Amino acid sequence: MKKEQPLVSILIPNYNYARYLRHCIDSVVKQTYDNIEIIIQDNASTDDSYEILLEYQTKYLRGEITKYINVGRNKRNVGSDLNSTICANKAEGKYLMFLSSDDALKETYVERCVEILENNPYVSMVMVHRDEIDDDGILHKVPAFYNKSFIVNGEAQAAVFMMAGVAVPTQVFFKRESRFQTMMYRFYQMQVAGDWYNNFLMSCVGDVAYIKDALCEYRVHYGNETNESEKKLLGIFEHFVIINAFNSTAKSIGYEAPQKRYKDAIEKLGDMCLRYALKMLQNNEFESAKKYLYLSVVFKERITEDARYKDLWKLVKLEGADDFAEELHAFERNNILIRTTSYDPPEGFVEID
Repeated sequence: MKKEQPLVSILIPNYNYARYLRHCIDSVVKQTYDNIEIIIQDNASTDDSYEILLEYQTKYLRGEITKYINVGRNKRNVGSDLNSTICANKAEGKYLMFLSSDDALKETYVERCVEILENNPYVSMVMVHRDEIDDDGILHKVPAFYNKSFIVNGEAQAAVFMMAGVAVPTQVFFKRESRFQTMMYRFYQMQVAGDWYNNFLMSCVGDVAYIKDALCEYRVHYGNETNESEKKLLGIFEHFVIINAFNSTAKSIGYEAPQKRYKDAIEKLGDMCLRYALKMLQNNEFESAKKYLYLSVVFKERITEDARYKDLWKLVKLEGADDFAEELHAFERNNILIRTTSYDPPEGFVEID
C-alpha cells in the first residue's frame, strides 16, 4: 500500500502582481507531488489580481484543478509581513513554504523537499538553488551558492548565515513544527531582511539541507529601481542589527561557530555598502552614494585601500559631467560586486543525491 503523503501548504501572499500570478499558480498546480493546499492572500491589490485568483478557485470547484485552493482578500493593505502571517495562520500542512507571487516552482520542487524531510527527521528546512527569470520570462542561469547537495548541522550553517542570507523565501521549504520552535528566539521584527533572519533561526532548531539543483524561478526586476529604504540607508542598518541579533542568539544557545565570524560579518557590511553605492550611482542618487561610501569605512576601515572604493568616489565626483555615463559603464565592466562562483559546503556536511 502506498504511504499517505503528508500535507504541504504553499503560501502565496500577493500584492499587485497580476501579470505574474498565472505563471506562479500554474507552477504549483503542476507539481508532481499531489497532497498540496494552495493558500493565497491578496493584500487589497489595485490591479486584477483578485479576479485571477477567483478564476483559479472556480477551476478548483469545477474539478479542473485537483490541488486545493484557498483564496482570501484583505479589506485594506495590511503590509507584507502581516499578509504573510495571515497566510501562515490558515495553513494546515506538516510542511510549508512561502512562494512569492512573481516567482514559480519547477515541477519536482515539493516532491524532492518532502523526501528529504521525511527521511531526515532532524532537518528543519531545505534550501534549493534557483534560476532567475526576468520580466520578459527569459531564464538566466546563476551559480548555485553551494557546489554540492548535502545535509549539515545547524551550527555550521548558522556560521554561514552570519555572512550571507543564501536563500530568498521561495528557495526555502520547512517544517511547520520548526517554525513554531523558532518563536522562542524571535526577539526582533525585521522590515528588510526578514528572510535572512528566518533562515538563521531555522538553523537554530535543527539541521539544514541544501539542494544544488535549480528547483524554482526567482523573478529579477532589472530596472535597477531604488526604493526609499535603500536611499535612506535603512537596509544596511538593519543588516547591522541582524548580525548582532545572530550573535546574541548564538550565545544564548551555545553556538560558537557563528560567534567566531562576528567580526568578519561586520566587515562584510563595508563591501555591501559598495554595492549599494553603485546602485545609487546607477540611479543618479549621488547623495545616497556618498553616504554609503562614508559608512563603508565605519564597518571596514581598510576598505579605503580597495580600488573599487576609490573608483566609486571618482564616479561620485563626476556628478553632472558629460563623461559620467561612460565612466560608470567602464566601472561596471571591470569590477565584480556580485558572487560568480559556488562554495564548498560547511565542514561536517553529509552529501546527498
